[in-house]
Amino acid sequence: LISVPDSLCPAPRRTQTERRESTRRALLDATIASLVECGYARTTTTEVTKRAGVSQGALFKHFPTKSALVSAAAEQLFADLFVEFGEAFAHASTQDAPLVVAIHKLWDVFCRPELLAVYRLYAEAPMDPELLACLVPVVKQHQENIRACACELFPDLASSELGRALFSAVVYAMQGLSMQRSVHIDPAEEQRRIF
Repeated sequence: LISVPDSLCPAPRRTQTERRESTRRALLDATIASLVECGYARTTTTEVTKRAGVSQGALFKHFPTKSALVSAAAEQLFADLFVEFGEAFAHASTQDAPLVVAIHKLWDVFCRPELLAVYRLYAEAPMDPELLACLVPVVKQHQENIRACACELFPDLASSELGRALFSAVVYAMQGLSMQRSVHIDPAEEQRRIF
């Protein structure tokens, strides 16, 4: 028998579900990239489809409106960042206390331009009822996921109301500081505030 190199064998055909998920993911990634580079107002469905390499029809098969698209992109980004944080936390040096490691890794996540682009949607939403309606459940679920993650990583801290309140205060403070970075970054001051 003659052995045929793998490079000459045709790739297996993807299933319809795989193609659908691939298109959906391309649209979500393109949406986040557009939000980072263009902001919400200039992120159009035309811009997103151009970046994703798909048709407008393909976009609207997945997302009926721009608000639905943007909200789904935010939801996917939050999920991706949870995975990233968990992996970074798990592989961090054990020389520091776990809470210190968590704060450092959390700050790394908050400094991601993709997350800042999503947070800017919070300012847009009150003026756009459709966007607001789409974002509210996404943000609510994200906050619940943050609390669940904190409880899993720090059960002793999460067991008290004060501990949960302190964790929430840290998260909201980091969110506010990260948004300030878009207009002013002083690395020395940032180090003092966070670390």
